[in-house]
Amino acid sequence: MDDLESRLATLLGEPGAADPPPDLAGRIHRAVATRRRNRRTAWLAALACVTAVLVAVPLTLRDGGGDTAATVDPAPRPTVTVTVIGPPSGGPEPTRTVTAVPERPAGQAFEERLRHLVAVTGMVKVGTRTASGEPFTPSALGPDGTVLGLTPGGVAAEAPATGGTPGNAGFSAQSGLGAAEGLRTWTENGEQRCRTAGGPTRTISPQGTDPQAPVWVDGGAIAGSDAMGQPWVAAGCAETGRTVTDGRPAAGTPVAFSYPYLFTVEPANDGKLRLVDVRTLTVAAEHPLPEGVRAHTMGQPRQQWYAAATDTAFAWVAGGVLRSVPRHGWEPERSFGPVPEPGEGERAWMTAGDRLVAYTTGDLSLVHDPETGVTLKQRGLVLAAGPWLLWQEGDAYRLARVK
Repeated sequence: MDDLESRLATLLGEPGAADPPPDLAGRIHRAVATRRRNRRTAWLAALACVTAVLVAVPLTLRDGGGDTAATVDPAPRPTVTVTVIGPPSGGPEPTRTVTAVPERPAGQAFEERLRHLVAVTGMVKVGTRTASGEPFTPSALGPDGTVLGLTPGGVAAEAPATGGTPGNAGFSAQSGLGAAEGLRTWTENGEQRCRTAGGPTRTISPQGTDPQAPVWVDGGAIAGSDAMGQPWVAAGCAETGRTVTDGRPAAGTPVAFSYPYLFTVEPANDGKLRLVDVRTLTVAAEHPLPEGVRAHTMGQPRQQWYAAATDTAFAWVAGGVLRSVPRHGWEPERSFGPVPEPGEGERAWMTAGDRLVAYTTGDLSLVHDPETGVTLKQRGLVLAAGPWLLWQEGDAYRLARVK
């Protein structure tokens, strides 16, 4: 029996109980109210403690050796069920099961999580519509911070590293957009075009270019692949590029570029990943096929996989898993778990800057730091190049300079 009820029974059982003290009712109400306030305070404190623990502790994955492999964005947010003493609603005092689903605090916005990972030395907004009001979707980010993209009608538009509303770039394109300081390149009618500021438009692909294949711009060089999957490289817009060979029909299919090295694979014949020095068109290093990349068998469909290279690491997605390896020494290979799969009508691709790697399907993206193993998740498009990172947030894009 509740101690208050015991005291009341004792009081009422004493001589003269038929005439209770005039303030007895008030004393009872005040005591009950005080007890309820105390219980409510304890209940709220317990719930706040659980929520604080969920928000404060990052989700950390560990690899088989016990080393930290990745810290990922807590989305979807964790749900934890705890049992606490709840405020009474009359009658016997119950226990209540509360499911705490912490909302992401303001400090967990993508910008803040990025600032915990790298130094952000500047950030601007880039509009989602052109000056003429057409929707703008970025397709390429240059190492100089230029954001280059297309409107629904295939007209190219661009925004500088200072941000703002994208303006007309002066050409139309199918795909294959790339930018660097004073240089723009794009795929048009099966050829790769290139133009410098104020200069003429030239064709730089030696024997056409594959409009479905990526085009890279880094270190003033432009690299892509022709319709037969052979890599080609051009030293800017001044002259036609050269097909990359190594005394054989080709050195493989290009998968990534970090000047001066073009990363190519030949999964059908010798199963190698090669680093081709585009300055000399010679093979600088060879490695086995990356983990998860299958050797190609004649008559079988080619495996779809993606890669990107920073100054210090080679990263790839094969079999739906993100992995990376340091370029110096080429070991150890590390796995960082599954990636978002592209939805219907979407395509995935990877880009890389000086340090960060971005994997995107257009709707969902990952930003990966091979140096620390940290991976951040973000909705919408994310691109990386040089010291820049571009991501979609709300009704605009954010362009940040990172290091």
